[in-house]
Amino acid sequence: MKKKIFIISSLFLFISCKTDCEWNANGYRNEECLIIVDELSPDNTTTMSIKGISIEDGKYTVSSENQRWWYTYRDQIERGDTIIKRKGELTFNIHKKDTILSYNWECEGQVYK
Repeated sequence: MKKKIFIISSLFLFISCKTDCEWNANGYRNEECLIIVDELSPDNTTTMSIKGISIEDGKYTVSSENQRWWYTYRDQIERGDTIIKRKGELTFNIHKKDTILSYNWECEGQVYK
């Protein structure tokens, strides 16, 4: 009986830990950040907040992302860079003075667009 409970528990854990890539992709598609970076939130959480000038209306704004995708590239973002993440897309772009870094969202080895 204990062996059956162990097997069922193990299967439940395996199934419940599987990532729902399509669900996550839809969440990331809904996010947008079009900003010239002035300041990043402290590097002590996976939530990233970017303060700067909106390229849409020129106003000082704060853009926050509560997931981990943007945070992955935090070390590559500097003051003066322009962040372009358009709603409906799964590409995160960092525009520097002489370079554009572009990252597609990936989940379990598959690139999503």
